[in-house]
Amino acid sequence: MTIITFTAEGEFSGDKVTITIMDDQILEVGTLGSNYVKPEELCLASALSCLILTVNYIAKEKGVDVKGIEGYIEGKLDPDGFQGKNSVPPGLLEVNYHISVKSNDTKINEVIEEAERRCPMKDTLTRGIKVNIRWKIEETN
Repeated sequence: MTIITFTAEGEFSGDKVTITIMDDQILEVGTLGSNYVKPEELCLASALSCLILTVNYIAKEKGVDVKGIEGYIEGKLDPDGFQGKNSVPPGLLEVNYHISVKSNDTKINEVIEEAERRCPMKDTLTRGIKVNIRWKIEETN
C-alpha cells in the first residue's frame, strides 16, 4: 500500500490565518463576517473540484469522451453550533452538489457512478475518519 501525505501550515495574524500549501501557495482564511475565504468555502471548493477531476480522470481511464464538466456546490451551516449551542453541530449540516457533464457517450452514467464511489473528498465528507490533534502550549514573556 502506498500512502500519500498532504500537508498545510497555518499561522494566525490579525483577523485571519495565513495558510501555506506546497511550500509556496498562500491562502488567507477568515471567519464568518470577514472578507477572507472561509474554511467551509475551502472545504466545498475542494469537494467540488475533486469530484469534477475524478469524473475527468475516470472518463479518460475508460475512454469516454467528455466535452465539459462544470458544477456548483453548497453547504448549509447553522452558526448556533459554532457559537456553542450544544444541540447543534458546529460544522456543515448538508452538502449539495450540482454537476453538469457534457457527453454523448453511452457509458457516461457508468463514469458518473464510479466517480461518486471513487472521489476522495466525497469519501472524506461522508465517512468518519480518524482525526488526531496534538496541542503544544508555549509560555510567552
